[in-house]
Amino acid sequence: MATVTEVIANETEIKRAMEVLRLDNWVDDLLDEIELDRELRISLEEDERGETMSLEEAEKQVNEKFANGYYDR
Repeated sequence: MATVTEVIANETEIKRAMEVLRLDNWVDDLLDEIELDRELRISLEEDERGETMSLEEAEKQVNEKFANGYYDR
């Protein structure tokens, strides 16, 4: 169950709402921010459980994402 501060919406709903509010030029930035917040929350939860990885493994994963165009718009 979602907490009070969590928003449950998919990408399409967010885009539609931003268009209605005439903020559609900020949709990509908002979606990026939501994804970064999600990834940070996951990372913090993993850290609390003691699930860590080496710096080399983290660099490898980031480099793979760059190579696959994950960070491209």
